Parts: sequence; structure tokens; C-alpha cells
Amino acid sequence: MKNVMVFIVTSAVIVLVNVVFSFVINVHFIDLAFIVGLLSAVVFKFFTSSGGLTFNMLRLQAQAQTGMKVEEVKKAYTPSIPFYTAIAYTVISLIATIVNYKEYF
Repeated sequence: MKNVMVFIVTSAVIVLVNVVFSFVINVHFIDLAFIVGLLSAVVFKFFTSSGGLTFNMLRLQAQAQTGMKVEEVKKAYTPSIPFYTAIAYTVISLIATIVNYKEYF
């Protein structure tokens, strides 16, 4: 039940961001849907991952300033429900964009 609620809230937030951007830029909803979906997937991946490039840079900076060696922690990325939701939104928006602009292809 919690996963369904997270999926619904994440979808609503992505759609709301898409509506706001399309209103501000004055373009159609479908024109920005793929870009917003792709950017949201990147944002969810970057902010929900532990470790990675950002963490290593901070670890190395702290090590250089203090002179103390900090052990590297190996962590693997486990995708979350918001990340999967953003990927699904991106795929659906790509299909909708292709269907909407099929005469141009």
C-alpha cells in the first residue's frame, strides 16, 4: 500500500512540474513531458543514491584536509519507487510524443 501511495504522489509531482513548466514557457504539455520525465529520473537517481562520485569527492576532500585516511565504503545503487515512477513516466511520455508527432517521422 505504501508503494502505491509513493507511486501516486511521485506521478502527481512530476505531472505538476510538467504543467507548471509548460505554463511558464507557454508550450504544450506533451512537448515537455519527455524532458521533465528524463530530468526527474536523473534527479531521483542522483539524490537517492548513496556513495558514488559525489560521496568520493567529499571523502577525498576531507582526507586531504585532515590528513587522516578514510576507508572507502563500497555501496551499490538500489533503485527506489520514485526512480521507477520517473522511468515509467519517461517511457509513457516518449510513446505519447511519438504518437502525437507520428506524421513528422
